[in-house]
Amino acid sequence: MSDLNTSRRTIVKGAAWAVPAISVAAAAPSLAASPEPTPDIDLSTSTPGAAGVVRQTDTQMNISATTFRNTGTVPAEGLVVTFAVDSGQTIEGIQVFGSDIKNVAQGATTSGYGTNTVTLTLAPGTGLGQVTIAPGSEYTSPVGQDILLGQAGAFNLTVTVQASNATANSVGYMPAPQAIPA
Repeated sequence: MSDLNTSRRTIVKGAAWAVPAISVAAAAPSLAASPEPTPDIDLSTSTPGAAGVVRQTDTQMNISATTFRNTGTVPAEGLVVTFAVDSGQTIEGIQVFGSDIKNVAQGATTSGYGTNTVTLTLAPGTGLGQVTIAPGSEYTSPVGQDILLGQAGAFNLTVTVQASNATANSVGYMPAPQAIPA
């Protein structure tokens, strides 16, 4: 056999080396990093009012207006706001301008009064107290919002906000818990 002739053994060796190289080259694109998808609804860049939460009396807290921003790709249709307190504290009501929020905001519902966790749901829409936040837009909650407490004393307040139509690919707003002094 001369050096110019290709043997079956040479072809098999070449093929044996070529198959793994082709497999590695074909697999490489699937290993490349892909960007994270933009959230459907993203409220994470929302900002609380400058004053935060201020104690008006032993059992009444005023909440500064919060600006909710939606940097996602889908409109936020309504909001679900959860207020949680610790240290044996309870939430007895949520008011706007001195009236229970359910009597002021169209379609608003609350659950959990008398417990340490209250959920406020604001309906979608553009009526008084209704919330729809288009992508790239913002909504500022009204001033004059109060939380009524069951007792005086220090506690921590945790607030979380999510769109009513949130999906698994949505991001809510959760500022750091706030320590409320006695």
